[in-house]
Amino acid sequence: MMKKIIAFWLVLCGVCVFTQAQNKSVESAKVAFLSQKTNLTPVQAEKFWPLYNEFTDKRADTRTLIRAIYKSMVENTEISAEKVRQNISQIATLKHEEANFEKEYYLRYLNIITPKQLADLISAEREFQKILIKKVSED
Repeated sequence: MMKKIIAFWLVLCGVCVFTQAQNKSVESAKVAFLSQKTNLTPVQAEKFWPLYNEFTDKRADTRTLIRAIYKSMVENTEISAEKVRQNISQIATLKHEEANFEKEYYLRYLNIITPKQLADLISAEREFQKILIKKVSED
């Protein structure tokens, strides 16, 4: 029994390490792709990437909260109408906050990069996302 538990944990740890390595690989590819598409100078890159990472972490945290709310509504088959209203209001608030900090960070980016580079960044993010979705659907 103990051997099965240990084997299970080893497999689980292997999956986690593989997923982390895969995520790092995707992130590295994204950084390279966005850097190339925006033509960041080394000086700009040094200032830009920490700010961009801060923004993406905030966005990921917000989206995690939103997904958790959706999941709780789906899993709770006996949820009241009032609780659904509260959840929808909370989701709307989180999406509004996300839009506000997106605007804030775009303005902060403009202290580092040009408006053209910002436009290229926004376009490149969407392009990278499409490439990633296509790649995942092919596998």
